[in-house]
Amino acid sequence: MDRDLPFLRRIRVRNYRSIASCDVTFAPLLVLLGPNAAGKSNFLDALQFLAHALGTTPANALETRGGLEEVLRRPAEDADELSFDLELMVPFEGESIRVRYGFAIGRDRSGRRPFEVRWERCLAHRHPGMGDTSVAGGQGSVPGEDGFSVGGGRITGGSAREGRIEKDRLYLPVAAAVEGVFARIHLNLISMFFYQVDVERMRRIESRTRQRYLGPSAEHVGSFLGTLDREHPAWKARIDDYIRAIVPEATGVSERVLDSYSTVELRTRHGDRDLAFGPEAMSEGTLRAAGVLTALFQPAVLEGEVALLGIEEPETSLHPAAAGALFDALTEASERVQVVVTTQSADLLDRDEIDPRSVRVVTMSEGITTIGEIDDVSRRIVEDRRATIGELMRGSQLQPKPPAETGFGAGPEGAE
Repeated sequence: MDRDLPFLRRIRVRNYRSIASCDVTFAPLLVLLGPNAAGKSNFLDALQFLAHALGTTPANALETRGGLEEVLRRPAEDADELSFDLELMVPFEGESIRVRYGFAIGRDRSGRRPFEVRWERCLAHRHPGMGDTSVAGGQGSVPGEDGFSVGGGRITGGSAREGRIEKDRLYLPVAAAVEGVFARIHLNLISMFFYQVDVERMRRIESRTRQRYLGPSAEHVGSFLGTLDREHPAWKARIDDYIRAIVPEATGVSERVLDSYSTVELRTRHGDRDLAFGPEAMSEGTLRAAGVLTALFQPAVLEGEVALLGIEEPETSLHPAAAGALFDALTEASERVQVVVTTQSADLLDRDEIDPRSVRVVTMSEGITTIGEIDDVSRRIVEDRRATIGELMRGSQLQPKPPAETGFGAGPEGAE
């Protein structure tokens, strides 16, 4: 999946859990920085909800989260619907296509369903300056752009041109069944993967398997390390390089094979002796680092099948001195795949070279999450090298910049 990184350029989320409204622009590596319970995980879950709803159904995505009332911003009386509005850049037929896509889900006004899709729309057009050649979409094309709009179950544009869809379904997966730009948009949006490393899950001995994607808890990490050893030795060597920077005396991590089962092991060298330790003897920080690094360099990422990786607090349980090596790994991986991470660690951002434009400050006030760029004063301090972002965070000097009022995120005209 060749991409013009980052593929996800901007998203506005309304009324999702603790997020009343946020408007976030992206970088190849985006860091969501804030204290515990500020709402960083809710933002990542909003992205995951989007991918889940498009990869299965909105009903399935809501059911796994306890239903619409559990997802709508509290107090529920203040929020009747949640919505997403995105700007994307996707490759199609050798060109980069700029896309606006979004939808809103709310309580069913007729009372016949648990919820309804209030509106959905998609507009794809060539990047400015690419000429007035047509973009294929559905059964035809128009000069330079194609799209569809859905309101109240009525479809206009797209492969159907005119038609209807059940009010609790999204139309983009249907449009994607017809080869064209909609298929590429859909593929990118469902190719977002999210990780919250579970050390206890990683310590299990599991059957050897070949899967395309590392599990969301970093399960089957041993099998993935074995695949990298055999098929991508140069990238496996990069994981070992980072492990050596994180763990003193380590030489790398590998798959430990036990008949038809496998797990992960840490290789070390003491004097002239090579030793290997299984997961039960590995520290929590080392296991977490192995899981994060494997997620970043898994075969599906290296082969271009993943559009975005979201990782929850990758630095947890690491020694502060090791956080810099982990940040280097995140930066290197972001040259191949878009990466979004959450953190509450000042140590991860204690570096002069971090671009403050790639950091978003997340705060919570009266139950509402605010997400914004670093405020102007703090950004100038960082750019002038008078302090690092980590130092400002330790001094409680970071605040999100107030959002500018824009028209981005409004539903389509005439949506019911």
